[in-house]
Amino acid sequence: MYELPETIAVDVVLLPPGPIMDMAIGANRTLLAGYPDGGIRLDRENCLPHISVAMFPARSGDIPEIVAKVERITRQCSPMALAIDAVAKHRSSTRGTISVFHILRTEILQLFHKSVMNSLKPYPAPATGPEMFAGEASAPSVDCLLRFPKTSVYERYSPHITIGFGDLPEIIPGIDFPIRFEVTKAALCHLGSHCTCRRILAVFDLGLRAHGGRGGTAARR
Repeated sequence: MYELPETIAVDVVLLPPGPIMDMAIGANRTLLAGYPDGGIRLDRENCLPHISVAMFPARSGDIPEIVAKVERITRQCSPMALAIDAVAKHRSSTRGTISVFHILRTEILQLFHKSVMNSLKPYPAPATGPEMFAGEASAPSVDCLLRFPKTSVYERYSPHITIGFGDLPEIIPGIDFPIRFEVTKAALCHLGSHCTCRRILAVFDLGLRAHGGRGGTAARR
């Protein structure tokens, strides 16, 4: 258990299955070998590979309601068949190239994103600053959080798994695109620096009832 700040940077995410997480972590290590100060070090405990669905600042007192809303949506959603089709790269004004695994935006994934966004419209709170995040966070992390609803939602939604800072090769030995997988779990995360998934507040099985994750909803103030 840990105490949440009054305003908390959160992300509703889809959690890829173990083999996809391991593949993302391996690609992240490849990046870190060339960019040791990259700032993002993926792992299964404190920096989970994930697919962002809805990212925003929320009041810690609203977390139970947010969990309940997401739970209702996930109970009605079957496991999703998804595919990584390529390595994609974006430019950051502060850190250079960001490499990601691009995910095809299927109809069911777009519907899930839209349903979560619509359901959580009442909950975004005014942003405060780096104190919204788990651990230390920079001003660009706050900017990333605030840009999401302006640049990355609805028709602009572009699902992906962030690998890290640096130029990941488009052809990776041992990885043949497209890579198909099934997602069975979603989660509500407390974001860390670079909008990484640092702590799990609640986990949801798609099609089943939710259960508390590490820290659980009891971690609220």
